[in-house]
Amino acid sequence: MSEGDPGDLDPARRAALAQELLRALRAHCPGSRAEPRGSLARGTADAYSDIDLTWIVPDSRFDDCVAAVPAVLGAVREVASLRVDPDLQNSRKRRLLFADFDGLPLFWRLDLEIVALSAADLPGYDQGNPAARGEDWSRPASALANAVAAVKAVLRGQPQVARGLLERGFARTGALDEVTGDWADDITRLAEAAAAREPALGPLADRVRWLASDHRADFLWPALPDAVREEVDALAVLGRTVQAVALIRRCGIEPPPALRACVQLVGQRRLALADRIPPPPPA
Repeated sequence: MSEGDPGDLDPARRAALAQELLRALRAHCPGSRAEPRGSLARGTADAYSDIDLTWIVPDSRFDDCVAAVPAVLGAVREVASLRVDPDLQNSRKRRLLFADFDGLPLFWRLDLEIVALSAADLPGYDQGNPAARGEDWSRPASALANAVAAVKAVLRGQPQVARGLLERGFARTGALDEVTGDWADDITRLAEAAAAREPALGPLADRVRWLASDHRADFLWPALPDAVREEVDALAVLGRTVQAVALIRRCGIEPPPALRACVQLVGQRRLALADRIPPPPPA
């Protein structure tokens, strides 16, 4: 699967999945409440947003509901990975779980908050409580989550956020590496470092590497100076791909962007500017 295929990022597809998950959670525990939260609830989600859900359950069913999550989610869609937020790992009334699904974009991670009814009206319950924190979590898996979040940040035009995420990701793998700003390369190196530290994460690391590769051109466009973007668009409209690629590669970005990414970017710009491309002359 191509993680960057625009068809995979149709918000309607994500909304349908969210509704399936909500129904499955409610069905497992009659009388519980399951509802969207975050950007999905506010109506501000973009194509890259997570699926953020809250599941409010009776106190007497809290442990049962937490234990049932893998089976409940798996009945909707095969789960590729499941992690627990270490800050709430031992909380008796609140947990936060992160799930990635097979065959879906990594952007659409499920962030599932499970809350006992008695704590439902206590926002942030047990956050910062040392007794609620656990140590049974994978630092390399957390680094891979940072890598995916960094892709989102770059695509949203937040390079400083992306840099911070990658720096923390490298720290979690113990890798003595630096963030260069060549986003695809940085993310690929972080994925490789995580898999080297924890080989069982190899399949997930591969998906992260494919994600970075798929978005090479998307990473490149925001990095170009405004004047260069205008000239690239003018050349793309005229079909002068070779000149546009040469311009991108010599515009001063260090290290110079890869040829493949430049060609891919010019192709994307031609699609985006299709209404400005003059029709071919009559035969």
